[in-house]
Amino acid sequence: MLPPTARDLPQGGRLAALLLVVLAWVPGGAPACPALCTCYVSPPTVSCQANNFSSVPAGLPPGARRLFLQNNVIRALRAGTFGPSTVTLWLYSNNISSIQPGTFRHLPALEELDLGDNPHLRVLAPDTFHGLRRLQALHLYRCQLASLPSGIFRGLHSLQYLYLQENGLLYLQDDLFADLANLSHLFLHGNRVRALSEGVFRGLPSLDRLLLHANRLVAVHRRAFRGLSRLTILYLFNNSLAALPGDPLAALPALQFLRLNANPWACDCRARPLWAWFRRTRVSSSPVPCASPPHRRGTDLRHLRPQDFDACPEEDEEEEEEEEEEKDEGGGGGGGAVAVVGTPGRALGRPGTLPAAPPSAFYRDGLPPHDLRGSQPRPPPPSRDSRGPPGDDVPLAAAPRLAPALLPLLALLLPDL
Repeated sequence: MLPPTARDLPQGGRLAALLLVVLAWVPGGAPACPALCTCYVSPPTVSCQANNFSSVPAGLPPGARRLFLQNNVIRALRAGTFGPSTVTLWLYSNNISSIQPGTFRHLPALEELDLGDNPHLRVLAPDTFHGLRRLQALHLYRCQLASLPSGIFRGLHSLQYLYLQENGLLYLQDDLFADLANLSHLFLHGNRVRALSEGVFRGLPSLDRLLLHANRLVAVHRRAFRGLSRLTILYLFNNSLAALPGDPLAALPALQFLRLNANPWACDCRARPLWAWFRRTRVSSSPVPCASPPHRRGTDLRHLRPQDFDACPEEDEEEEEEEEEEKDEGGGGGGGAVAVVGTPGRALGRPGTLPAAPPSAFYRDGLPPHDLRGSQPRPPPPSRDSRGPPGDDVPLAAAPRLAPALLPLLALLLPDL
């Protein structure tokens, strides 16, 4: 109960007493915000971006759901740094060169992890991302990764967006993505990959768009795209492709947008499978200018005539049988539904039901946004500018919560003010 002397105070004194009560109260158990960082109440957020931190600040609140640590000079990540409540973790544009084993192992709620634009990150351990069963977006763009260890994406069954562009990847081994049954977007452009093997994209039944432009591709296995029955966008431009032997595009019944320009296409007998594929499909395509032979240079491969192939030998019977086999097994027709493994209750791997693409890398490849987003309307990505989280977040210091025990005290003071 309020002491009687408090009621005898003049009105100005009672107001001062009220302010002292409110200002003196500190929310019980509320963790302090790290120095030079800004903390927000809802959702629990810690923003430490662009503060020249050389390591992750100590004292991060364990209940924080969003951690913004981008645009610093952080060099290493260590196990035990991040709390289990973390849902969004932005670490892009730092100097990260090493990630200690187990750094992300105990983050069961993590849905987005952005490690992009870390030019000193050259090697990843095979188990770096193991245990992230709810991870939906993984950003590894613009690092210096020359290779990826087998099994690095094992168990990431909820992953939908994988950004690997603008690294130094030299090759992609078979079954590298085999566990990513819900992956919808795979960005591999701006690397140094020279060949696509038969099993490189095995296990990706939900893949919607595949960007492979600006690599060094000289060879694509005839079955490299087998099983990608939902792929709608494929970019192969700006490579070193002279031909696509065996018609690998026949395995893509849902394809809508194709870019093949800026390749040295040979418009001789080797062009016949690709030319024949264009004749029986209605895919929106870039021009496919011939580089050889000299008398066809500059001609669009799609506009060749049947008589241009009169002198070519008949296709090998074995190749024709393999093409028919691929169609029968679901590569070319309207076969049955694809079984998708994922988190129960989520609409994963279904075109048109995916959430908006995560920010940053999706819009940084210099391509028209409408080419990437397709016809499905999507809400804009969250802002990543220097202002931090969206403006409707309330800083922790501006929204204290009063303890229940103080409410009767305030009720006695307020009527007399």
